[in-house]
Amino acid sequence: MIRLSRQQGGFLAAMTESIRSRLEWLYHSIRPIPSRRRFDYDRRLLVNAYLAEQEADARDLRSTVARTGLSLGYPAWNLLYYTLLCSLPPSDPVVVETGTNRGFSTIVLAQALIDAGAGGVVRTIDIDPEVVELARRHAAQAGVAGRIRFHVGDSRDFLATLAGEVDHVDFAFLDGDHRAEAVAAEFERLYPLVTACDGKVFFDNTGGGGVAKALRRIHETYGGNLVEFSNCSWAPPGNAIWQPPARTQADGGRAGRDHRR
Repeated sequence: MIRLSRQQGGFLAAMTESIRSRLEWLYHSIRPIPSRRRFDYDRRLLVNAYLAEQEADARDLRSTVARTGLSLGYPAWNLLYYTLLCSLPPSDPVVVETGTNRGFSTIVLAQALIDAGAGGVVRTIDIDPEVVELARRHAAQAGVAGRIRFHVGDSRDFLATLAGEVDHVDFAFLDGDHRAEAVAAEFERLYPLVTACDGKVFFDNTGGGGVAKALRRIHETYGGNLVEFSNCSWAPPGNAIWQPPARTQADGGRAGRDHRR
């Protein structure tokens, strides 16, 4: 067995991250996709100082991918933040994210919990242990690590297990596998938990591809309220928020946990 010193291990980790960033940029150079991510904005608008630090030298997608990878960026980070901040119940919030990646959207979600004075943690899952470790470091530097519970594995298995641990989900951000069947499978596992408290599901990259196809299927199958925002995010642009349809008096009013709101 070959043993590496801590210094050698750190060097290899840095080299791996550099290769990852270059491959990500190469992919988007070969297959350019319209972007609504903004760079000409006041960094003080960001919800966490560490995000502002990472965005300080961002001038275009290439320089941004090198620092924050495939994260939403501004203004979508703030849309995510305020959507969660304005959706939190008075107590016992359950917040879930699929697709941790480098952890920048996870930081945004955790910051919303902190700023709302709410309890709970962000439960986040990614299949890649290397990016989860990187996300842990980013969360620590952003000062929000204590409000995040990181998981490594398949998101669908994670959500199936979650159903045995909690009886509701107030807010879910689905940003992992963007194939239509994967997005729909995640949503199907979350649906009973979200409808139990009239929660919300936030989607990224809704302007085309698998996520757009999944959203059409979700709306046709489950109905509900779908609000779309086309002028944010990238690869492809677009965010959307889904919420269950309002319950009527005939079906017993709102779901059982409405007393928390």
